[in-house]
Amino acid sequence: MDFTLSEDAEMVRSTVHEFVRRDLLPLEPKFLLAKTIEERQEITRGATEKLKEMGLYSAGVPEEFGGGGLGMIETCLIAEEISFTIIPVEWGDLTPILYECTEHQKENYLFPVVQGTKRYSLAFREPVHFTTADKMATTAQPEGQGYIVNGVKLLSRPDFDFCLVFALAPEGPTCFILERDAPGAQLSAEKENSDIRLILNDCIIGQDRILGKPGAALTLGQKWFPLTRITRSAAILGVCRRILETTTQYVRDWKSMNEPISSRQETRRSLASMAGNIEALRWLVYHTAWLATTSSKINYESTLLKLQAHNVLEDTVNSSVRIHGGTMPPIEHWLIGASKEGEVLDMLRLVVSQEVIARYA
Repeated sequence: MDFTLSEDAEMVRSTVHEFVRRDLLPLEPKFLLAKTIEERQEITRGATEKLKEMGLYSAGVPEEFGGGGLGMIETCLIAEEISFTIIPVEWGDLTPILYECTEHQKENYLFPVVQGTKRYSLAFREPVHFTTADKMATTAQPEGQGYIVNGVKLLSRPDFDFCLVFALAPEGPTCFILERDAPGAQLSAEKENSDIRLILNDCIIGQDRILGKPGAALTLGQKWFPLTRITRSAAILGVCRRILETTTQYVRDWKSMNEPISSRQETRRSLASMAGNIEALRWLVYHTAWLATTSSKINYESTLLKLQAHNVLEDTVNSSVRIHGGTMPPIEHWLIGASKEGEVLDMLRLVVSQEVIARYA
């Protein structure tokens, strides 16, 4: 078997790798010290514009949706290298839910997102965690040629032009496209946990803003979600690589009681464990990406990969914190992010365990 990257794939990897090291890592101190969300957003937008100039924006989006149509391996390489920095650069890694837009909706929402002229936010989670979608507190009641939506949602990002709101309609969970300045919609920031809330109070949304069919929100983008799981897992791989590198630099330079902490058995054990887990994740990511190019039936494999990626991220963060106490800014940044993944992990564990039971029953 030949595990070497193709010439094109290696060119993509080296281009993004150099961009991150040269243009993004030097901006991280400024990003971390920014006093307002607007300052961070400005840094992110500047980095995104540079990526667009390189022709890599939306490179992994299928050509039929206006993207570059890169293969799965190349897309994973971009995701891995871009995620090495804490600056959340936009590179066109959009939710496949948008692929379900009608032709009219594509012109107003999907294509602008692919081109980078519009941004979206997901509004699926709620302040009170629900176990299944039919337990959502946000409701959508039919009214004339549309629906009246009431409830509170947690947004995936604070800067957006429109958001995808999930609400419980009489037909079942339904996804609505909502403009940022829509009447009846209000944003609120929670200082305690930095959540951005979307408060919907008798918000009227027309039939033409329903994504897919009423009651069918959970089936949106199912064809593409396995590929998205692989790409997101590659991004987690990049985060883990950065944590390992940052932690190793700390171990190399720091002393305690006039002795380098690299001489401690616990430190060596933690570094070795981190390195082994990350290397294993790397092989799993690119093996699953290869499977995606040879078969369309990778739902279980991609779900297992995403679960393992989160497990490795959690172990990597915890091992790193045991070494330096969580005081290093980049590690602290990812520690906060990793602490919010509990709901995702529970869902992934459920899916994987059900498949394992079915296979070995």
